[in-house]
Amino acid sequence: MTIPVHIVTGFLGSGKTTLIKKLLTQTQNDSTIVLINELGEVGIDHLLVQTVADNTYLLANGCMCCSVLTDLKDSLLKLLQQRKQGNIPDFKRVIIETTGLANPAAILNTIHHDTHLKNQFYVQGLSTVVDAELGHLQADLHPEWLTQVVAAHQIILSKTDRVDLSTRQLLSEKIQQVHPEVNLLSLDQVASIDDLFCRDLAQQQHISRPQFFLRTQQKEHAMTQSCVFECREKLDWMVLGLWLNLLLKQYGENILRVKGILNLTEFDQPVLIHGVQHCLYPPEHLTQWPWEDHYSRIVMIVRHVDLEQIQKSFQIFMEKLN
Repeated sequence: MTIPVHIVTGFLGSGKTTLIKKLLTQTQNDSTIVLINELGEVGIDHLLVQTVADNTYLLANGCMCCSVLTDLKDSLLKLLQQRKQGNIPDFKRVIIETTGLANPAAILNTIHHDTHLKNQFYVQGLSTVVDAELGHLQADLHPEWLTQVVAAHQIILSKTDRVDLSTRQLLSEKIQQVHPEVNLLSLDQVASIDDLFCRDLAQQQHISRPQFFLRTQQKEHAMTQSCVFECREKLDWMVLGLWLNLLLKQYGENILRVKGILNLTEFDQPVLIHGVQHCLYPPEHLTQWPWEDHYSRIVMIVRHVDLEQIQKSFQIFMEKLN
């Protein structure tokens, strides 16, 4: 029997990892493997998911729609081999979380048509998580948003508590204009992994036509850059918070994502920070460190920004701390 694969996509910071972590927490004794693709030198999201599920694997250093499709194929086939050898527990389904910049068309095409994969796996469904607060802005600025929405079998609206009913309704209408037949849900309507796999979404929708980037969109997509800021000393949250807020204010929507785990002077436990474009969300306290050295690391993904200028500002900030 072929193994069902459910793809979870959505723009940077939309809440994909939060959704998967919630589903794994609420689903006990589940036979699901999770593959998480992260852009950049340091992976953070898969470490957060591993706190609730050991069966989580990282595909790093590339966007899944561009440079790691071979890695995706190799990882899926390796999972089958490891299961056969008894090196990993038996699994009956797979969840793939893409980067926030992925065009799902390439991923769908690979699983559907690759000779080795199509006899072992099939796409059961694709859920796109859409940020209810920033969805309008992302739709206008970023070509990836449209490709992710058009490819979806269902849309899951996140952060609905941060917007009023009229804003949510306008976003829903915008989504339905580009994809009229898509199922539209809120985050609280997806309570378990069974909710993702309860029916074959891909078979229910025959009209959905995932689209590849146009030439101009591909150029825009390729301009995305990522960098990692690392600090060995404890950080002062007031000073770091001021630097981050000034940075987001200056560059606005060109800061696509900021995510990091910090060692702060004010706390004994690590602190997770998360920002999307001009929004910096409240810090979250973690119960354990995901890496042994306890260094602070911040991953930043940008577009149309001079990374050298940001790195210089961070160095000045570090010098002031010392």
